[in-house]
Amino acid sequence: MEHKGIELNIIAYIIIGLVGIMLLMMFVYGPLNLVVKNTFCYFYQTILKQTSDFCKEEPKGIRTVTIEPFDKEELARYIAAYSILCWEELRPVISNSTICFNVKLKSHPGKIYESDVTRIMETDPGDACSVLQNSKVIDESGKLVDYKGDCGKNDNIEWDVFGNYIEKQSLILIKYDMRINKIVISA
Repeated sequence: MEHKGIELNIIAYIIIGLVGIMLLMMFVYGPLNLVVKNTFCYFYQTILKQTSDFCKEEPKGIRTVTIEPFDKEELARYIAAYSILCWEELRPVISNSTICFNVKLKSHPGKIYESDVTRIMETDPGDACSVLQNSKVIDESGKLVDYKGDCGKNDNIEWDVFGNYIEKQSLILIKYDMRINKIVISA
């Protein structure tokens, strides 16, 4: 009789192990990866009393903001501010590349180039260029050139905008890309 009890325990451990592996596989490959990850981590940490880097909490995710800039300078100021916020708040804590902000535009005040955003950062009384440097910009023709002003020695902004300017786009993505250690502005 004792052997049946031991055999049932072994079978139960094997089933628990297989369920754990299936949950892990679903996390890596499945469409419900966040739900599966949360379930797996709950059981792993709460029931089994184990810790794992895999289950560490990540930043709270993408923030969507809607703006209605009245002129080009205000739009450039918004883009600079959200880029700096992404650089300061999320860059130190994320373990991979992530979108920080979806900026929805309700109005289109004119063409904004990377140099416009950099100029706002340079002339900011709070010295934004000491926080997020941008020594190179994409010019109107699409060439990467040295910024004519002084916004630090590093190039920490990647301008990934169709046509090299923001004009009639309704969504701007601001993300931190860990691979290149830059804020990427896409539109």
